[in-house]
Amino acid sequence: MAGDNADRESETTEPAGSDSHETTTTIEESGDAQSDVSGGGESDTQSTGTEPDEEPVAVDVAEPEREELDHAAESFVEVERELKGLGEGMRGRGEAVGVERVPTSEIPDGYPAEIDTEEALALQLSMVEAESQTVVIYFEWPDQGTDPRLARLLGLRGIPMDRFADIHGETILLTIEDGYYVPVLPDEEPRGDDRGIYGILAGLLPSALIFVAGLFGGSSLIFSVPFFLLWLVATFLILPVSVYLDAWDLRTSTDWDGGPLFWAFLAMVPALNVVAVPAYLIIRENTEPIV
Repeated sequence: MAGDNADRESETTEPAGSDSHETTTTIEESGDAQSDVSGGGESDTQSTGTEPDEEPVAVDVAEPEREELDHAAESFVEVERELKGLGEGMRGRGEAVGVERVPTSEIPDGYPAEIDTEEALALQLSMVEAESQTVVIYFEWPDQGTDPRLARLLGLRGIPMDRFADIHGETILLTIEDGYYVPVLPDEEPRGDDRGIYGILAGLLPSALIFVAGLFGGSSLIFSVPFFLLWLVATFLILPVSVYLDAWDLRTSTDWDGGPLFWAFLAMVPALNVVAVPAYLIIRENTEPIV
């Protein structure tokens, strides 16, 4: 019995010893962890302590990035300069500097003018408003197609087709259509006479004198029969005919697209013509010649 009790006591005490050993091991591992944490803290402290020394390096890295951004911004400005005026319907003038005979296949897709010939005439123009910018406008080759645009362009300068070289150095009014430069050309052949301006001034004078006399009082000459006959001829013949001829010349040689008959009718209406004709002259002064 005593032996059995001793065995039981030994079995009971062995786990206690084992637990003590395990506890000791756990404490040692905890101590190692603390040392690791302490070491890591020292490492972090050392790392933190070196951060002020790295700030100049960050500045050196940012400098090339700033230069790259400035270069990118400058590239946008350069493109903007090249695209200056490239807005639908905007206009500019180009000086004829070169010409070339090219196959139709070289004409860009979407070019607004219809070219049905196998070859085309490519007229090179240097833009007057934008430096170092050259554009190309295309026409059908004269002896292959029926496009009247080239003949109208030359006709505005009185240049026959067999003297095409005379167009060199001339300036041409251009507009942007579908993203391409094209010449501004009238729909009709040249008509009218720019000397009509002299008839306009002469025909308007009697009506203007009557208008001034009505405001400030005039001499008996204005109300005489000869002056009345002069007024009739000037108002119903000279003035409307002169406006009609001048308006047609304006329509076929400038960017103006008004109606010659409309303005000729207004010029023939007494009293109204004193206002309408000066308005026409203001419009005339602000038109842009094609060539």
